[in-house]
Amino acid sequence: MEKSAAKTRRFCIGLLAFVLLETASILAPQKSFGAVSWQYLQGLRLRKTEKYFFTANECSFAVNIENVSPDKISAAINDLPQGASFVRQRKENYISSVGTSESYGTRLIMTFKFDAPGSYQFRAIDVQVDTWWAHIPFESVYVYENPSTAKPKISITFDDSRFTAASRTLEMSAGQHLKFTLNIRYATNVYDLSWSIPENSLFKEVERFDITRQSINSDEFNPNTLPVATFDWQPLSEGVYNFPEFNVKAISLGGTRYNVVVPGYTVKVGPVAGRHYLDDDDEPSLYANAFSDYLESPTQKRTSYDEVEDIEALLELHKAERYSIPFFSSARTERRKIESDAGLNSADWEPSIPIMIVILAVLVVMIVLTVLFFILHRIPNAALCLAMSVVFLGLGVFYTHWTLKKSALFTGGEISQVPESGSGAGVFISKGSLVNIQKRTDNWSYIRCNDTYGWVMNETLLPIE
Repeated sequence: MEKSAAKTRRFCIGLLAFVLLETASILAPQKSFGAVSWQYLQGLRLRKTEKYFFTANECSFAVNIENVSPDKISAAINDLPQGASFVRQRKENYISSVGTSESYGTRLIMTFKFDAPGSYQFRAIDVQVDTWWAHIPFESVYVYENPSTAKPKISITFDDSRFTAASRTLEMSAGQHLKFTLNIRYATNVYDLSWSIPENSLFKEVERFDITRQSINSDEFNPNTLPVATFDWQPLSEGVYNFPEFNVKAISLGGTRYNVVVPGYTVKVGPVAGRHYLDDDDEPSLYANAFSDYLESPTQKRTSYDEVEDIEALLELHKAERYSIPFFSSARTERRKIESDAGLNSADWEPSIPIMIVILAVLVVMIVLTVLFFILHRIPNAALCLAMSVVFLGLGVFYTHWTLKKSALFTGGEISQVPESGSGAGVFISKGSLVNIQKRTDNWSYIRCNDTYGWVMNETLLPIE
């Protein structure tokens, strides 16, 4: 009996203690995590944790859920867009940076990887918080190609809205100007830019931009397309042209040097738009204004030049400079003075034939010494002479090529778009200008003067030989 009574007393005391503890827990102030409303959950959104997402990198979205502990949250991923793969889900304790010290919560982090660049939109995840179920959506995201492996890409924009980068065939009229800009992406610097243009056309570089003169800061990723240079191209005659060919060398965001491919286009050039053919009874006075002098406004200043009077004397100075050693002849100084007075642009130096002969002579001597030293088994001397031979060989090839280029003085006048009389391009070259002869026919020569190309009669050229 006594054991039964003691057991009953212990049971009653335990029951009373349990009731008191439960009552105290209900009446005591709550400092633990509290539940949130369904409306609050509906306003949440998973957002990017980094400014930019890149392929082959782990990229995360995160959302902060206030006043809920991690153990009371569960989340389920739905179908993923193609190209995205799930990496991990993570829940962290979160302390709000605003509010009181009692403002706690959970930071839910979802991490993914992407195989290809492009825009991605995920389906909302299913989240259970306490007894509430909610769908929390992702913000849309654009994934960029990984900078460490991305190659620079060139694109072209045209000033004329009729032409788009997607078009591979452009149609225009002879004499029409085609102004366009080269743009580059995923590059910090363009360190080499050159081009070659089709015959029977004029070409001019209008503007060159910062990326060709200095390196753009590569510490921070720049997703924008940056301009490289703007050009103006003018086909002069009818026909089918290939777009000017560009050689572009650039440094990628990862620091690698690349030869960048420029998109190609086919250009179909039709007849000159609005061409007017004169009848015998047309009034010549209609065109008199085209040949009148421009009026000079009081605020304008015009630089005047004296035309070269004795082009034969200028030709003799070119020849004298070519057959003399630089710094030991006054021919160059006299030639440059005449060209400066006439407003002409030409090369600073004429290639010197004596220097070419000296270079080739030294090359022959080095080759002979190389062979001789090898025969005598004086290997160090032979190796030195062989290295000098290679140097002078490269120098000789370059200098000989420069010296043997066909050049001439132009007697002045209009160039032609095709080797036919009466097909002028409206471009004049001054008397005494130095031109390079690209090709010749029986009566015509295709010449280059600075960035201007065209056909002229052979009789208008005075060769420098």
